[in-house]
Amino acid sequence: DKIIQRMGGRRVCSACGASYHVDFKPSAKPGVCDRCGGSLIVRKDDEPATVLDRLKAYHEQTEPLVEFYRQRGKLVEVPDQGSIEATTAFLLKLLEA
Repeated sequence: DKIIQRMGGRRVCSACGASYHVDFKPSAKPGVCDRCGGSLIVRKDDEPATVLDRLKAYHEQTEPLVEFYRQRGKLVEVPDQGSIEATTAFLLKLLEA
């Protein structure tokens, strides 16, 4: 549900390509780009049905790699840090270790 909310809420300007999110980075006027006044659209790959298809493919094709790398001691799990800045700081600290 969280992935669908995040991806399904993304919007992009059809004119200049600026990115928005209905919950996390909304435009000042709903459906209108702050930068150029263009229309905000949902990209095909952000539509809920497409997101569900992508998640299915992930679980079938990619998720098995998690155990593969875990068994070899090559997997580092990154817990949700709440923000991009906090996640970046967490990752940099891991890389320095």
